[in-house]
Amino acid sequence: MKLDLFNLPELVVFTTRDFARLADISIAAASKRLARLRQSNRSLIQLTRGVWANTAHPYFNAMACVPVLIGSEQGYVSFLSALHAHGAVSQIPASIQVATTGHTRKLRTTIGTFDFLQLKPDMFAHGVEWSESARPYRIATLEKALLDTFYISTRKKRRFAKLPEIELKETGFSVRRYQALIRQLSLPGQIAVAMQARLAAVLN
Repeated sequence: MKLDLFNLPELVVFTTRDFARLADISIAAASKRLARLRQSNRSLIQLTRGVWANTAHPYFNAMACVPVLIGSEQGYVSFLSALHAHGAVSQIPASIQVATTGHTRKLRTTIGTFDFLQLKPDMFAHGVEWSESARPYRIATLEKALLDTFYISTRKKRRFAKLPEIELKETGFSVRRYQALIRQLSLPGQIAVAMQARLAAVLN
């Protein structure tokens, strides 16, 4: 079976197993066929072992790679990447930043760097929505992205201790929704106070 890599919705970001199922061939045969296709088609990128992206597909979006890259983990686009997507940060982040239940790690690919930052599982219950893109992915709401960013900044490595300028006035940011998210998390008092102080600094 010859698959149309440029138009089939299932083959925007996919695994070798997905390709094998669609082509009705073994995983070993699919792996060999994809390797041959990659040699003749620059738009076919291997992101990591067993995960592929068809960058010429009209539905392709680098953030759409996230659901496939995280596999069985929970995860969503957050932090500065989500703040930029919501218009609160004008500077394009150097990486696509993802909240995950898996280990903190970086994945460097030819389409960009994916920065996976571990959060506690109870931080995944609220404030996350599906994108409206043709190839949907989960993304933090504006309030959740800011909360996640401030939370990580309180951790030992002090990631996001310094931030680019954040402008919330024209974004529809809701202090009420932000505070509701804070209340839904059982955060230690010291961390909650530090996060509230960072919010106050942004709002002032």
